[in-house]
Amino acid sequence: MRTSRTNFDRLEARRDRRYAQPLLTVAIDGQDYASDNWSLGGFQLTAKLPVEPGSLVAGILRIEGAEGFSFSAAVVRRDEAAGVIAFRFHNLSPLALGKLDRALARRLVRRH
Repeated sequence: MRTSRTNFDRLEARRDRRYAQPLLTVAIDGQDYASDNWSLGGFQLTAKLPVEPGSLVAGILRIEGAEGFSFSAAVVRRDEAAGVIAFRFHNLSPLALGKLDRALARRLVRRH
């Protein structure tokens, strides 16, 4: 499957650009976490969770002012010293992807 790159910074190796706003709240095992940053491909949390790279988690994502939606994500990186965990969405529904995309579009329109 071919993927398109949405980040045009030549020094950035990530496929998708990261955003801190609008705030994404992630509920995993009944505990809410505010994302450090997120993209259409995944998110990063500062959290103490008993997960290892390669494992899958499931939960609920909420974007500021919107109702939540279910997700599953794979742990791709964990920095124990900093308490940072990076996740890549796994089987994100088209509805959820659309909500994230619209949140980004609203953010960009407000900036101009």
